[in-house]
Amino acid sequence: MKIIKVLSVVLALSLLPLTVFAAPVSENAADEIPYTDHDAKTSPYTYAEMKIYTEQEAKSEGVPDGYTGNVMMLESNYGASGITVDFSDRSIPLSIVKALHMRVLYPKEVKEVRITVDAGVSWELRHVASKPGEWEDVTLDASGMTKLLNEDGTLGKFGFGFRYSDGAGMLKTYIDCIYVEYVDSDDVPPVITYNGETDITITEGKPFVIDAAAYDEYEKRDIPIVFEWSDGSLDKDGHVVKGEHTCYLTATDGFGNRSQIKLNVKVKEKDTEAPKIDFSVPEINTVTGCIPALTVTAGDNEDNVTVKQIWSDGALDGAGKLTAGTHTLTLLSEDLTGNKTEFTVKVNVYDSYKTEKTLIEE
Repeated sequence: MKIIKVLSVVLALSLLPLTVFAAPVSENAADEIPYTDHDAKTSPYTYAEMKIYTEQEAKSEGVPDGYTGNVMMLESNYGASGITVDFSDRSIPLSIVKALHMRVLYPKEVKEVRITVDAGVSWELRHVASKPGEWEDVTLDASGMTKLLNEDGTLGKFGFGFRYSDGAGMLKTYIDCIYVEYVDSDDVPPVITYNGETDITITEGKPFVIDAAAYDEYEKRDIPIVFEWSDGSLDKDGHVVKGEHTCYLTATDGFGNRSQIKLNVKVKEKDTEAPKIDFSVPEINTVTGCIPALTVTAGDNEDNVTVKQIWSDGALDGAGKLTAGTHTLTLLSEDLTGNKTEFTVKVNVYDSYKTEKTLIEE
């Protein structure tokens, strides 16, 4: 068994704008302002009307100079205006984020610019609106963004809005862009650790399972590995098909630095042989209150397999101890192709030991 650690020969720019440190400019407003449909669980603020202006349209509408690209106009008389922002599809880990920037324009009746993830139960940002009538770059440092993350540690969804002073009526507020400023990029790709051979022989009709992981030291995080197969390697269920194929294990960090390992995969005909369970005792006697501690193994001609122990209903109490009565224990082993073997054991549980049969030790 080989253990391979690889720093890739390939450095590539990410498809996402991760190395952009200035406000983005795009024909697509969602690139500059990653807004999404209103989510009432995330944002308490919405709008009566929202418009996206191009630069020329914004000028025609009298929007003060200082913006670039598209401009979002929000109009509301609800005491506030705002949107739901979602960076989830950009897969931006917090480890490479320096700050979040929001370039905005608001009238004097606005008292705060706010960010929340729980519809206003708590606030990640409450910025005092001290520059009415001019474009302002409101920022949130990475240290204040931990609640803005998805479960995988990447920047996710949050509510962004303008809170009006009491008694304010219909107001217009503007957003030029909402974007991420990144820390200085590195040029070192992630390290892929792969425990296995680069020439692999398996059988068709099953998932491709290997022991591999990737980590980026600069970003201090695990990097997901992408499996890149040659054409025709997988069926509609994602299982390997008979033939000779190549598979690249690829890991790309937040700045586009990429590592790869090439695997040569030979796929034989489908495996039809079921695992063999190493247990043959058909009946067991034991006593109430015991905690089952059977160790059962199985072997297979192709895959590493385990044995699942399944007890009949009522055999175990809430503490996992055996109850009085006659129960069944089903031993089940299944390989990666789906070939199964089952063995059923009758388990008699008494209030006191009956030693004429095998015991489960307490």
